[in-house]
Amino acid sequence: MTRNRQRLMMITSLGLLMAMIIIMTYIPNLGYITTGFFSITIVHIPVIIGAILTGPIGGLVLGVTWGVTSWHYATTLGTIEAAIFVNPLVSILPRILVGLIISYSSLGLKKIIRFDFARNLVVSILGALSNTVLVLTAIFLFASSGLVTFNQGLSYIFTFVISLNGSLEILSAGLLAPTVLKALSKASLVKK
Repeated sequence: MTRNRQRLMMITSLGLLMAMIIIMTYIPNLGYITTGFFSITIVHIPVIIGAILTGPIGGLVLGVTWGVTSWHYATTLGTIEAAIFVNPLVSILPRILVGLIISYSSLGLKKIIRFDFARNLVVSILGALSNTVLVLTAIFLFASSGLVTFNQGLSYIFTFVISLNGSLEILSAGLLAPTVLKALSKASLVKK
């Protein structure tokens, strides 16, 4: 494949994945499945797939897209969760880092884990886990500068609920992202 064709494929893939992130963000219960007070995120799956396929530049672009749409979406809601995520240090910064962590992890593990499916499984789980850890860390570091201030009891409850959601997000990433990547590879849409 020529360099121009590779660049065109990357731009096209990023455009499609960015559109998917936007659609999943704004269609109710598609990218953020509401479970009461909090949402389970599955919009991280296109970010994981794209960051693995397109590398650090794609991971950065998709992380920024996810973060900005997450922040904007939070500004349109009136929930406790939304009040926390209107702070860009909680909604945007962790998502940018997640996109980069995924892409650099995928590149770094290529020499260690030769089997694509196994490597993609590890990277997918790592990506979802890094999202949970980074968002929780950002909440505790920066949430008081947003619209909500936490007392210790509320922070423990919030941590438990987010951690439970994080577990479901890790499970969904581990199941879906490597499976989609394998299907793309078999369909010859992705060059190994």
